[in-house]
Amino acid sequence: MWSPSQVAARRAAKRKSNFYSHINVTGFLSVQLALLLLLMVGVAPAHSKWSNDLPHAQNAKLQAGALREDAMRVGVLRDGKIYFRQTQIALEELPSLLRTAIQEGSESKIYLFVDERAVDRDAERVVDQIRLAGIRDVAIMTARNYPR
Repeated sequence: MWSPSQVAARRAAKRKSNFYSHINVTGFLSVQLALLLLLMVGVAPAHSKWSNDLPHAQNAKLQAGALREDAMRVGVLRDGKIYFRQTQIALEELPSLLRTAIQEGSESKIYLFVDERAVDRDAERVVDQIRLAGIRDVAIMTARNYPR
């Protein structure tokens, strides 16, 4: 059945543009999201306070286990401060903290970050405390074996 409204609707459809009159921003948003995730993952870990001043070595092996969340990282800074994971500790506390971490399921390996300008005596005392905890596997981190 013929009606004038159907004819008018067909004429309007013919005059209608075939081009989109809006901007699709989903591609732009997906690129922004990818960049955001890339930058969030690329942020240096919390233990990077040691990573800038590590000694340099020629024949170092990559220690990817140092990035694990439960890795036992011990740091000796140039002013003699000692850190276990991300907290500053006293030297005498180290063996008990290491034993506790091993009981909680951490790998029985210490990643030792010693500032290249630190006094050797401080590093020796830390290694002695690690031995008192009964741990023999110590990786001394250098600028080449620390994954970035």
